[in-house]
Amino acid sequence: MENPLADIDDIEQITDPAERARQAGERLAAIPTWQERLRKIRQAAVVEMKSGGMSYAEIGRKLDLHRNRIQQILEGRSAGGKGGKAGAAE
Repeated sequence: MENPLADIDDIEQITDPAERARQAGERLAAIPTWQERLRKIRQAAVVEMKSGGMSYAEIGRKLDLHRNRIQQILEGRSAGGKGGKAGAAE
């Protein structure tokens, strides 16, 4: 897998502190959008695996997650507990 933090590594190398701060700020502002989009991508993939006949436990083993977490993902619940939806902090 490619380094998901490569972009951050590049930002750390920017010599101008104002530009480095601006670039970091842009990434920070994008985090909520990224989280929502990534949750949707993950949920769709889990739905696809479940629709293909895999059990919660089988999917959990593939993703290194507990089967209960797989059920939560399928239902669109975040890991925050209390029945939060995918937009909640995870």
